Amino acid sequence: MADAKQDTTTLNQELRTLAGEVRVKLHLAGMELKEEWTKLEPQLDRAVSSAGIVSAEVLGDLKKRLTEFKQRLAKH
Repeated sequence: MADAKQDTTTLNQELRTLAGEVRVKLHLAGMELKEEWTKLEPQLDRAVSSAGIVSAEVLGDLKKRLTEFKQRLAKH
């Protein structure tokens, strides 16, 4: 159980870091990416605030989506 809680805490921290990096780069992005971020950010906020009850699988999926978004953002 402690491992699962640690995994969730680690994922939560990684999500916050990724989100911060995205926010910094977003001002240079095109409208399409800004619109996508508008949809993704509330999901991130809910997951981070609910990390104690959200499964590691859900957080992992969100991390994957956020990482992919960050990679696309870097190409613009």
